[in-house]
Amino acid sequence: MSTSEYWRLLRILLIFAYYKAIKGFYRMNTNKTDITPDTKIADLLLHYPTLEQTLKDYSSAFAALDNPALRDTVAKATSLQQLAKAGGYDIAEMINTLREAVGISSPQSCVCDADEYDGIAVLSAAPTSVTDTIDVRPMIAQGNHPKDIVIKRAAELSKGETLELIAPFVPAPLLDILLGQGFAVSMLPPSTDGTVRAFIRQK
Repeated sequence: MSTSEYWRLLRILLIFAYYKAIKGFYRMNTNKTDITPDTKIADLLLHYPTLEQTLKDYSSAFAALDNPALRDTVAKATSLQQLAKAGGYDIAEMINTLREAVGISSPQSCVCDADEYDGIAVLSAAPTSVTDTIDVRPMIAQGNHPKDIVIKRAAELSKGETLELIAPFVPAPLLDILLGQGFAVSMLPPSTDGTVRAFIRQK
């Protein structure tokens, strides 16, 4: 093989290798799981574990993700849209921050209704009808799920009475259950550390 033929073959091989690399990069990026307002927190962290730190950097409230009980319950049922509503975050900004962190282009734009959280009114002040309070933060910190005890306490309410529920995170699945049982459910926006005060009223 002459020198000119050798260099010609080498150029062909380099072009072929470059083409395969570009094709592989394109396939890798187009196969990425998208991040949308409907993405559940658990699914987000399953596909992009590094985004846990991104969420924590976004707000100190996400430190609650360190709790295994929350990851196994709330995170599986709570979407980014729900979280943004409850926390008063700009959903478009949050989505784009997460997408950018994992190299997904095409910024998302969406409308987030700040007045409701999937049927749960977000209040500016606590209601005056509170007759009982349960703080489930110690239970969750120990890895226990408070669902049964909260439902039991809510069932003991008389008409017009309200149970205040204090949790370290928005307990979306539990609140959905209570809504389905006919209770009126509302909440205050989470505090800076993620603590949530929800209110369950017997109609």
